Amino acid sequence: MKKSLISRTRALNLLLLHATLLIYAVASLLAKLAGLRLAAQDASGTLMFVLLEAPALLVYSLLWQQTLKRMPLSFAYGNKGVCILWTALFGWAILGESISWGKAAGLVLVFAGVTLVVTDHD
Repeated sequence: MKKSLISRTRALNLLLLHATLLIYAVASLLAKLAGLRLAAQDASGTLMFVLLEAPALLVYSLLWQQTLKRMPLSFAYGNKGVCILWTALFGWAILGESISWGKAAGLVLVFAGVTLVVTDHD
């Protein structure tokens, strides 16, 4: 029973970590969209995306602090590479950015590295 509780706690901590990283990737997407609106000289669009980005970053920073309390620093930061995967996916799906073979290979390497970090901690 105690082992089950430990496994459940680890799973919840991992879920918290990756939800936090997803929020950070969303904030990055909002920053990109704000920059695109700024380049198009669309002040209201820029303001809208900046105002959406600010609370996303606030939530991220609060959740990140909670995440760091619950797991080793090297484990948490080792998983931050997942943000690269999310932002590449957002760039492709939402912004129409291309994923070259080189970028795809890099993403596979990042995913492999994150997997190694995750499986190396007990």
